[in-house]
Amino acid sequence: MPTDEIANVASVYLGEKPEEGHGVAQAVREEVKAGAPGLGQHHGRKEVFSGPTEQIATAPAPSDSPNEHEQPVQIGEQSANARPIPPPDIGLQPWLQVIAGHFLMFNNWGLVVSYGSFQTYYASSAGLDGGNANPSLISWIGSIQNTLLLLGGAFGGRWFDAGYHRYMVGSGTILVVFGLFMTSLVTKFYQALLAQGFCVGLGMGLLLIPSVGLPSTWFVRRRGLAVGIVSSGASVAGIVLPIALRHLIGTLGFPWSLRILAFISLATLLVSNVLIRQRLPPRRLAKGPAPFVEYPALRQLDFALYVVGQFITYFGFFGFYNYVESWAKSTDLDSGGFPLEYILPVLNAASILGRLIPCFVADYTGPFNVAVPSLFVASLLVYVWIPVRTIGPLLAITVLYGFFSGAVIAITPAVVASLTEDLTSFGGRMGVMFLAIACSSLVGPPVMGAIVEMHGGNYDAARVYAATMLLGGGVCFTLARMVKSKGKLMVRA
Repeated sequence: MPTDEIANVASVYLGEKPEEGHGVAQAVREEVKAGAPGLGQHHGRKEVFSGPTEQIATAPAPSDSPNEHEQPVQIGEQSANARPIPPPDIGLQPWLQVIAGHFLMFNNWGLVVSYGSFQTYYASSAGLDGGNANPSLISWIGSIQNTLLLLGGAFGGRWFDAGYHRYMVGSGTILVVFGLFMTSLVTKFYQALLAQGFCVGLGMGLLLIPSVGLPSTWFVRRRGLAVGIVSSGASVAGIVLPIALRHLIGTLGFPWSLRILAFISLATLLVSNVLIRQRLPPRRLAKGPAPFVEYPALRQLDFALYVVGQFITYFGFFGFYNYVESWAKSTDLDSGGFPLEYILPVLNAASILGRLIPCFVADYTGPFNVAVPSLFVASLLVYVWIPVRTIGPLLAITVLYGFFSGAVIAITPAVVASLTEDLTSFGGRMGVMFLAIACSSLVGPPVMGAIVEMHGGNYDAARVYAATMLLGGGVCFTLARMVKSKGKLMVRA
């Protein structure tokens, strides 16, 4: 069926005359051209609409039942429980998924970008092992947490595609909240590693794919903006949590500070549990078991280059987030009276704009045209950080790095979606990318810590290492973009 006819059918369904369905029909037409499921193809089927124009292929209506994933989509079959797949970009429901995703992101990436506050406290005289814990050893807590977050994204993609999003968010909520309560009791390194590194990390991993997957499938024309708003949840956490922890630890002590943080996580995650809805029907493969990770996607050259770029990037990406505060406190930096504990909140405040503005621009220029320059600028800023000795230039670099690194993180789902013809495999493809990032994120921060230790507390070599990794990732991003655009420079990509 021609694309225009499909768009007109969608206009009829939405109560518009076909010739007047300019806005919605265009959104549907864009999704058909992008190969989005439910609007032009489904698992190799070329026609979704059949019969008269009022009859539209139906899928089981979204259900709050835990067994909702057990009902595979039935193409062209009418039933009492069936209704059309909701169109993208329309109504309140897509924006409710943005709210749900924002709070999910607050409790996964938000805890990651706030880890610098934990690193500083754990290494202090009141920290782990009576203040005798090695900073390089402490960094493994954050690395394990980051890695499990990303591994959850890697292997959770298939669960998400299969319709298990409610199980994932519910289980993740329990693990994150329980892990934070257990972290409030830690005094030893191994206790913090188990509670915060493993328990919280596993919970965060279960929350990751739903946080970006749900909004990505509910939007086409405004996908970049929607994902940017979701991603800004991490930046909000990065502003609120370090400041709150600093004041709470000083007044109530570390145990009650973590319990309050656990209650905040519980409240925000309950909102997400109530709001989440899946738009697309559960994905089923025709034969054999369904893979957890879409490895065949790596046969697509532009996607493979993008994944390699992410793998290289995250060897150094968290260096600035994890070490800028401890570097500032351990050197002869002229702070000019500025409280160094606020460096991390400043970084994350700038990241909010970086997660919103570039993603909005990407809806017009294409996500690759945002991701590539953002990563190159982030690399340059880490190089420029090396000779800094006063607070003014440091704050300027912090604001700019927060902006451009925020763009690199936030634009990722939009880039993956732009490289994915069939969005029912979106979760699996995100899984491939998160698996690559997990491996480099596990090694990157401890390697930086080891480099600092090898150089007697000097951070210069570690910063060169981090900046070079970002530069290498930018080269791969550029190659992926050129493959996608077939070598054309001045095009949307």
